[in-house]
Amino acid sequence: MVNIGMIGYNEGNGHPYSFSAIINGYDSESMKKSPYPVIFEYLSRRTDSDFGIGDFKVTHIWSPDITVSKNIAEAALIPNVVHNFHDLAGKVDVVIIARDDVESHFALVDFFLKEGLVVFVDKPLCNNIKHLDYFMPYLEKAQLMSGSGLRYHPDISSSFQNELRKDEICFVNAISVLDWFKYGIHVLEAVTPIMGYDIEQVSNLNDKNNTVVKITYKSGQYVLIQIGSKCFNGMKADFYTTNKIFSVKFDDNFFYFKKMLEAFYQMIVTKQPAIKPMETYHIVKTIIEGAE
Repeated sequence: MVNIGMIGYNEGNGHPYSFSAIINGYDSESMKKSPYPVIFEYLSRRTDSDFGIGDFKVTHIWSPDITVSKNIAEAALIPNVVHNFHDLAGKVDVVIIARDDVESHFALVDFFLKEGLVVFVDKPLCNNIKHLDYFMPYLEKAQLMSGSGLRYHPDISSSFQNELRKDEICFVNAISVLDWFKYGIHVLEAVTPIMGYDIEQVSNLNDKNNTVVKITYKSGQYVLIQIGSKCFNGMKADFYTTNKIFSVKFDDNFFYFKKMLEAFYQMIVTKQPAIKPMETYHIVKTIIEGAE
């Protein structure tokens, strides 16, 4: 069994609940009382056979608030709650840092990497180039993974059943929600398996109510990512080609999260990076440049 230590929790991010439940299964009554009814909804639509990933088991949970930790543990069948994240060392094989307050990441990730544990970090990995350069060797040796599950949408991973040719793409419009660092990376990560990461320029076109970032590739193609502070239409991407529009809407979180966790599991088994390290590097670098 691969013992996992789950790290949570920051406000607005239910991933400690969802990631743990996808791996362990869940207690229906406790999950129903969690702060995230949408998570309970999509978990309850699944059958027992949908839960579990290889030999993974979330055995320990830590968050800054012990009450929250106990709530997550009850909801996602986690047997052990620890009072300090340092206590996970020696008790688990793997750590999942399921919080997207990026400013907390470096200290947590650095500690567990130095302890020799394999680490998955919720996106974004970091918010400055110095930390990104520091993490690169760990990405290369498959001790570290970070990313968004949206890259595993079936239309993305299959290039729309091989109907979408990259050389026919003129541009991509991608829509995300709420916050550039936390959610802009979702759609950038989603389009990268198709568009690649040969990025020439990142242009911030923001105004006071909207985030608009144009990412131009050396081919001349570009991706326009838009986040409206007053609009909520979910996350989606439209690939405009010379004669057709290929549209994808990201609306199955269980599927994306499970595929991502399965990729992490395979990384541990094969000792090979689940995502090309340079791909992760350029995605995070673009998010940093887009914020600037």
